[in-house]
Amino acid sequence: MRPVDVALAATYFGYYGAIGIFQPYWPAYLAALGLTPAAIGASLALFYAVRIVGPYASARAADAAADRRHVLWALGLTALVASLLLTQVRAPWPLALAFALFSFASNGLMPIIDALALERLAGHGHRYSWLRLWGSLGYVACAAAGGALLGARGPMVVPWAIALMFALTLLLLFGLPRVPTPLARHADATGSGDAWALCRLLAIGFLHLSGFGAYYGFYTLYLARYGYAPATIGAFWAFAVMAEVGMFVAAPALLARAAPRRLLQFALGATVLRWLLCAALPQVHWLMFATQALHLAGFALFHAVTVLIAPRIAGPGRAARVQALMSGVSWGAGGIAGSLLAGWLWTAAGPRAIFVAAAMLALAAFALSLAFTAADRGSGHAGG
Repeated sequence: MRPVDVALAATYFGYYGAIGIFQPYWPAYLAALGLTPAAIGASLALFYAVRIVGPYASARAADAAADRRHVLWALGLTALVASLLLTQVRAPWPLALAFALFSFASNGLMPIIDALALERLAGHGHRYSWLRLWGSLGYVACAAAGGALLGARGPMVVPWAIALMFALTLLLLFGLPRVPTPLARHADATGSGDAWALCRLLAIGFLHLSGFGAYYGFYTLYLARYGYAPATIGAFWAFAVMAEVGMFVAAPALLARAAPRRLLQFALGATVLRWLLCAALPQVHWLMFATQALHLAGFALFHAVTVLIAPRIAGPGRAARVQALMSGVSWGAGGIAGSLLAGWLWTAAGPRAIFVAAAMLALAAFALSLAFTAADRGSGHAGG
């Protein structure tokens, strides 16, 4: 790997290491503060609400900057400051404000880093997953360590662990070399791309990631309700990301040989099966462990396909902004809808209902993907 590739891989590792603490264990921290399931869902909805506009605003600033790293450094510093604030605040409104700032900064980082990676790989975008897999390795390492830490020290240690990982991420951001972005300045002159195809892809992402609201927001609490120990839950999260890593390793070969539309449909279909099994048999430990393997499809394959399809549909010179748009609609709006729905269903219909709803959302995304043909344009080698 060249120095720029090493720097990007290390940055993915640090950033997703922080997310490996945040995603599985932040709901447990909120529960320790006394928040109800509905309040936890609302808190996570705030995180996703900021994600609707935050990444796109950051991406526009990065496209306008002479050096995108300046925007990355500012966001990294803000994420660290916000995570330190989260270790101190307890009252609802200060907690919400600190959490919104944390969401803005942390969610703004990745679309810009993804754009840098795709531009670095120009013409070989199918190899993006080989850089991105280092993020998964960071996630799995911290998710496993976080489960052990939670069992030993309790949930109040969670925000401190997040702050530590964002301190590391900030240091790694300072190590990123500059990557030229000659097309970004001329994006407005390159045409509008295929707007309808992009809308279909955004709708698929919205539905699919709405279903993941139950998983990211409540899976830890769900397993704990059925008697799983914190260390076991951490191992489950880690295994999911190990499967994700395997898919990122295999993705370049798959994208070079199979139609992206077919891979997208496989990812969505596997997710329907995963959520149905989670709803039906949560008490069967080996089966719940096995369902985590399907994360390779629902997250890794879905991400590897869409991160290449979206810029190709949007047209050249829009890598950062289209990645931010996908993040805002899928993880942002979809995350809001999924978190609020899951929080409400947990109380109104019981914990299993949240995964039934997740399966129905994935099924709707699968149905929409049957009419999605723009992904078949070009080979898997198309660049970002």
